[in-house]
This record gives sequence, structure tokens and C-alpha cells, in this order.
Amino acid sequence: MKLSYRVPRMFFRATCAVGALVLLTGAVSPVLADDTPFAPQTKIRLTVVQWMPSKGQFERWDAIGGEYTVSNEGAVSLPFLGSLSVGNLDSAGLTSEIARRLQEKMGLAQTPAVTIDVLDYPSVYVVGDVTTPGEYKYRSGLSVLQSLAMSGGPLRPAARQRSQTITLAGDLREIDHSLLRSAAKLARLQAEMAGAKEITFDQPPVVDQQYAASIYDEERVIFQARASALERQSTALVELRDLLKAEIDTLEEKLKGSDDNIQSVEEQLTSVKTLVEKGLTITSRQMDLERLLTTYRSDKLDLVTAIMRGRQAINETTRNLEGLSDTRRSEVASEVQSEKANLDQLRLKRDTTQQLLLEELASSGKVNERGEELPLTFTVSRRDNGQVNQFQASETTELAPGDVVRVTQARMGDASSEDAAALPVQTEAHISQVNR
Repeated sequence: MKLSYRVPRMFFRATCAVGALVLLTGAVSPVLADDTPFAPQTKIRLTVVQWMPSKGQFERWDAIGGEYTVSNEGAVSLPFLGSLSVGNLDSAGLTSEIARRLQEKMGLAQTPAVTIDVLDYPSVYVVGDVTTPGEYKYRSGLSVLQSLAMSGGPLRPAARQRSQTITLAGDLREIDHSLLRSAAKLARLQAEMAGAKEITFDQPPVVDQQYAASIYDEERVIFQARASALERQSTALVELRDLLKAEIDTLEEKLKGSDDNIQSVEEQLTSVKTLVEKGLTITSRQMDLERLLTTYRSDKLDLVTAIMRGRQAINETTRNLEGLSDTRRSEVASEVQSEKANLDQLRLKRDTTQQLLLEELASSGKVNERGEELPLTFTVSRRDNGQVNQFQASETTELAPGDVVRVTQARMGDASSEDAAALPVQTEAHISQVNR
């Protein structure tokens, strides 16, 4: 009786522990069939538990369990086990292989319980003649037709025609405005180069008169600002040169005074030397005059040096003043050449865009307004064993994670458009083989 009572309690406790582990793992995405191999970049959650008879409960191995991503080479790197090649293993095969390796690695009497949940699949990509090509999240059972719906459906030829016409018309309008801005800038540069007081602009088109008026006003502001800056620089250099000349005049006056002082001291020194020789005065008087004469001569040398530096600064200022205009003309000439090249490129671009727009408008009447009736062909690119295989698919073909679907819409007048609808049927056997 005790044995029959304890056994249900033990199994009830184990059942509760497993239920708690399932709750801890959280909700996961719907998984593929158990016999489907894992595609590269698939994110999985590995859970490993083992029944501990001594404790009467399950214990989870957190050191091994966790979230992992299948590499592009089809392998999963696990603690203690290293890199494990997924290959063509399905979910059941991978769990069995991990359990077997853990049992051998740890020397366990029984294999631990291993579960694998898929957290996220590699995205599928839809490209080609669709409204919004791009990357989309994969879900189990996703078909080619559903991926087409996710990408907004096929492009309508009429809508594509109108979109292209609007784009070309907008590009042409933008080029016209760029031409107007470039021509206005060139007129301003030529006026600066010629030293004119005002800018002469060409007459703008009637449709762009308001826009041209704003551009011309901006160029006039730049013209006046650059002229004022040049005038300020010239005025500053002239004022600096005048200041240097005034300073030199002052230094020359001081130099004349210094010469007078030197001459006066020399005369006194001659008289004192005569008196010293006759013994009528003391020698210190002669020494004082000699020191004073040395000081005056030193001051004179400082004045001469300052005058020479001032004249050198005047010459440099004069060269800067004379080269200011030449430098500005050289810069403006370089800008004129660059702007002329830009203007030629814009004109060529305008002619090309205008020709494309005329061709689009000429062919607009030939576009089939019922573009949805044109047949679609689907090509699926799928990675298999490190290689990318392509095959024709139908609307009902089931996609695999990481597939790239290229949608091709037949064009009017295309010789292959009549046979496009038959392509998926012809490759259905190959599709079934690839899915298996």
C-alpha cells in the first residue's frame, strides 16, 4: 500500500517539474515539421533536464541550455560538446544526438531529456516586379503566393509607367532649377572678374521668373558682400601702410634728435679731455660723458633698426595690397572654369532626361492598363548544403526559411510571355523533390 501510494506522488511531482520547465522556457514560434532540417541562421532554444532520483525532482542544466544560432556552415557550438554539425538532422535527430553525446561525455547512466524550440527562422526575401521588395519574417507554411501578398503584390505596368514619368518630370524640373542657379552664379563671377558694379542676368523662362528672382537676389547679396570684403581688406592694408609711414617719420625725427645729442656730448667730451689733461677737472667727469655717449649711440642704432623694419613692413603691405586684387581675380577665374564645366554637365543631363521623358510619354499609350492579367513567374533561390540552388516555383510552393523569391512579370510584346504560365507546372516534380 505504501509503495502504490508513493509512486503516484513521485510521478505527480515529476509532472509538475516538467510543467514548470515548460513555463520557464516561455512561448515560442510555431515550429516546422519534425523531419525538416534546420536552416542556417535559425535561432533555437536548447533545454536539458535530468531526473535526480536522490532528490526526487528534475534538474535543468543551465550551463548547457540556452539560445543558439545555426551557423552558415550548418553547425551549432555548444558548451562541453563543442561544434555540433546539424547537417540534415531534424529536431528529433538533433535532440537524440545531443542527449547521446552528453551521456557519453558525462558518463551518465541514462540519457538526459533534451528539447529544442525554434525561436526565430531566417527571413525570406521577395525581389523583382513587386510593389515593396524586401525582407519579410518567415512563418511555418508560408507559400509563394503569400509572400507575394506580403510584398504588396505585383507591379502594375500602368502604375509603373506613371511613376517613372513623374520621376523623370521631377528630375527635369530639378535640373532646370540647377541650371538657373548655375547660370546666375556664373553671371555673378563674370561680373566680379570684370570689376563691374552690377550683375547682368539672362532673362529667365516665364515659368521660373519667381524662382529666378529669388536666386538673382541671393547672388546680388553675395556680390555685394564679396565686394565689401575686398574693399575692407584694401582699406585695412592702406591704413596699415599709412600708419607705418607715420611711425617711420616719428622715428626719423627721433633719429635727428639722437644725432644732435651725440654731437653735443662729443663736443663736451673733447673739452673735458683737455681740462683733464691740464689737471683742471676730475677724470670721473670724462667717464660719465663717455658712458652717456655710448648710450646715445646705442639708442641711435635701435632707431635705425626700427626704421629699417618699418620700411620692410611698408614694402610687404604694398605687395599685399597690389596682390589682393590679383589673388581675387585668380580665385574668381578658377570658380568660373569650374562653374562652366558644371553648367555643361547640367545641360547634357537635361537633354538626356528630356529625351527619356519624351520616350516614356510616347510609349505610355502602349502600356497595358490591365497589368494584373500578365503572367507571373516565380524563381526560388534556396541554400542547400552550402550551395544555392534555383528552381521555378508555383503559387502554392511552400517556402523554407531563408528562401529568396524573385517575381518576374511578363512584358508586353515579350515572346516568352505566352509560355510563362506553363513554367511552374513544368517544374512541379522538381519542386516536390526539393521540398522532400
